[in-house]
Amino acid sequence: MSIRNDDFHHRKRHIELPEKGPIAFVDTGGSGQAILMLHGFSDTGRSFVALEPAFPGYRLIIPDLPGHGASEPGNRMHVSDFAESIDMLMECLDLSQIALIGHSMGAMTAIELAARRRDDISALILLSASLTPCFDRETPISRGIHALTDPIDPAGQFLVDWYSCSRPVDADFLSKMKADAAAMPSAIWRDILNSLDETDLRLSAAQVTAPVICIGGSLDPLFDGSHREALSHAFQSVRSITLDGYGHNPHWEDPERISALILSFLAERGVA
Repeated sequence: MSIRNDDFHHRKRHIELPEKGPIAFVDTGGSGQAILMLHGFSDTGRSFVALEPAFPGYRLIIPDLPGHGASEPGNRMHVSDFAESIDMLMECLDLSQIALIGHSMGAMTAIELAARRRDDISALILLSASLTPCFDRETPISRGIHALTDPIDPAGQFLVDWYSCSRPVDADFLSKMKADAAAMPSAIWRDILNSLDETDLRLSAAQVTAPVICIGGSLDPLFDGSHREALSHAFQSVRSITLDGYGHNPHWEDPERISALILSFLAERGVA
């Protein structure tokens, strides 16, 4: 089935952001607490489909970040630029007092957004996050991204490795994620990689006033224990959880457990 013809794609709405172009997002329209979910590098909002059933009644806002999925790229591919676009989306949707969930690069974007929107973020949930996500150019990941050429093969070895998980994940879901990622031009892959090398969120994290929970896997091949240790000291109010035997994508590897951790954290903070 073509990704362009599947149900998740057809649920997307579009808003034109001033000077940035259209951004795509899914809005579940629930009448309860609004939760904004931000995906990682090369992913789309599809990243959170396995979590969605655990949040009935909540209003989930799940955008494609600029340059990903059905959202147009902006002029720059920095985390700060992504945060600016999502800030504008919040303005367009009149969102305030939201819970914010981010995975990987989406978690970095969430940190920057929470620093900008201190009065509007009631809770911050970070999955597989980093404050300083610098990638050595000699690593297989960096070399693989710099070697990408268009069109990217969704079944090629690079995306097989890029989307490898430490625990079993539904094969059809991973196939769709690879197809989404392959649709992103190789130049954007390289622009984002280069921008991540320049990213340092330590000052932004210190400005976050919302309660924070950081969830990461002990087998995360991108962000090891040193990244989780830095996060555990970066915020005014933070809880850190390391999941033994999980990788970079815990919300795919065990959506039920991750949903339960998130819902428990929100309930403790009175965000429901």
